[in-house]
This record gives sequence, C-alpha cells and structure tokens, in this order.
Amino acid sequence: MKVEQFLNRNQFHLYDDTLNVDILQSYNSKVVEITNNRGCYQCITLGRDWDYSTTTSKHVYAFLDEYSKVRIYGVTNKRKYINDLIKDYKNNREKFLDEHNFSIFYDEEMV
Repeated sequence: MKVEQFLNRNQFHLYDDTLNVDILQSYNSKVVEITNNRGCYQCITLGRDWDYSTTTSKHVYAFLDEYSKVRIYGVTNKRKYINDLIKDYKNNREKFLDEHNFSIFYDEEMV
C-alpha cells in the first residue's frame, strides 16, 4: 500500500496497485474506497464521514473526480447528486450499472 497527501496535510490517498484500490483518508477516517475490477465496473464506497464537513466533502468530490467514473465537476448541489446516485443504485442496480458502469454505496461501518 502506498500513501501520498491529497490536497492538504490531513487528507491521504492510499493505493494498492495489486488490489486496484484507491482510498481517501481524512484524518483517521476512511471516507472513500474505490475498487477497480479488471474488465468490469468500478465499485465506490462512501464511509460514514464522507460528508462530515464542508472541507471533507470538497476533498471527497475532488477525489471522485480524479480517481472514479463519477463526474461531478459543474454539478451545483454535489451532496444531493451523490446521495441520488446512491439511492438510484440501491433501487435498480442492473439498470444503474448499464448506464453508469460503476456501483456506489454508503457504508455506515466504514470509518
């Protein structure tokens, strides 16, 4: 696992090329995990603290823009957009995967 700072001193990008995983850690909390399945869709998991503060959310959006298939640049209400994606995926996974080629979850236990 490799670690580098992401945007500021309390945000870290952890990545493992072998497992194809990118993680955003804010302070001591894992806030986003992106798993790239070879030849398949991308799995995005948002942890409990993904929208803990305005600053954390800003870093999450930048991380998603850089490392995931989620494109939120230019979206006015980014938090609502992310929550709608989670809800849409939960309600109709097959259709969502066909349209977006990624899955997106909220995991209360991921800290």
